[in-house]
Amino acid sequence: MGELYNPFPKLPKNIRQIGERDQIVKLYVEDYVNTYLRRLYPAGGQDLRVGLLLGSVEMNDGTPYIFIDGAMEMEDVTEQGQKVVFSELAWKKAYQSVEQLFPKRSVQGWFLCGAPGNDLSPLNYWKQHVQYFQGPNKLMYLSSGAEGDESVYITSEDGFYKLCGYSIYYERNQMMQDYMVLRKDVKRIESGSDEKVIQEFRKRMDEHKDEVTDRHQTLGLLRGMCMAMSIVILAGGIVMFNNYERMQEMESVIASAIPERVESALMGKDNAAGKDKPESHVVVEEAEGGVYPTTAAVTKETMSETQPGSQNGAAANSGGAENASGNAAGNGGQE
Repeated sequence: MGELYNPFPKLPKNIRQIGERDQIVKLYVEDYVNTYLRRLYPAGGQDLRVGLLLGSVEMNDGTPYIFIDGAMEMEDVTEQGQKVVFSELAWKKAYQSVEQLFPKRSVQGWFLCGAPGNDLSPLNYWKQHVQYFQGPNKLMYLSSGAEGDESVYITSEDGFYKLCGYSIYYERNQMMQDYMVLRKDVKRIESGSDEKVIQEFRKRMDEHKDEVTDRHQTLGLLRGMCMAMSIVILAGGIVMFNNYERMQEMESVIASAIPERVESALMGKDNAAGKDKPESHVVVEEAEGGVYPTTAAVTKETMSETQPGSQNGAAANSGGAENASGNAAGNGGQE
C-alpha cells in the first residue's frame, strides 16, 4: 500500500541542485552526462562541438519532468566561426547511432560546447532551435569548457527562456559509460587547476572500459553456450524418438515370431504360479498270461501252495472241500 503514496514520477534519491529550482520545468541531468558536457573541448581546428541531449519527459499536474541520461555528439555539422549546419546525412547517422547506443531514448534538445573564453549566445542559434527541435520543453545547453559558464534554455508556451537551475542525479548509467569509452577521440581540458577532476574522469573511463569488454565477452560466451545446449537437446530428442520407434518395431517382430503355445504360456505365467500342478497319469498295460490282481490273503495261500512238498496238503484240502460240499448238499436235502 505504501507504493500508492510515492510521488509521480519517481524521482532519483541522490541529487545535487545547480542554481535555484525552476517553477515551470523540472530538469534532471545524470552525472555522467554533466561530466561529459563540461569536459568536451573543441580541438583540431574546430570552434564548436554540437550534439543531442537524449532522455525522456513525464508530466505531473501540468509540470514537465525532463530526465537527461544521454548525450551524443553529431558529426560534420559545424563550420568555422561557430556556425552550425545540419544536413540530411548528418541526421540519418545521428538517429542510427541513437538506436544502437541509446535505445528507448528520445531527443530532448541539443548542446553546444565552445572553447574556453568564448561565450555562446543563444540568439545566434535560436532559428535553428525552432526549426530542428520543434515542440515545447526542448532544451538548448550552452557550455564554454570547465572554467566557462554553462546555461540551459528551454522553449515553453511562454516562449524561450533560461532555466533558473536544474538537478544533477547519480545512478549507474551504463549506456553513457559505454559511449564515453567508445569516444576515445574526445578532447578534454587539461589545466593545472583542474587536474584532480581530470584524473578522476580518466579513472572512471579506464575502470568502465574493462567492464564493458568483460560484459561483451560474457554475453558472447553465454550466447554460444545456449546455442550448444539447444543443439544437444535437439539431437537427444531425435535419438530418443528413433530408439522409441525401433523398440516398437522389435516388439512387433518378437510377437510375430513367438508360437501361440509359448505366447499363451508367457501370458499365463503369473496365473500358473498360484494353481496346483496337474496330476500325473500312470498308464498300466495288461500282460498276457491270465495274471490278475488278488487280495493279500489269497496271495499268501497261493504262495504256500506253490512251495515244494505241498501237494499232499493240496489234495487234503481238495478232499475236505469235496466233503464240505457233500455235507452241504446233504443238509440241504434234509431240510
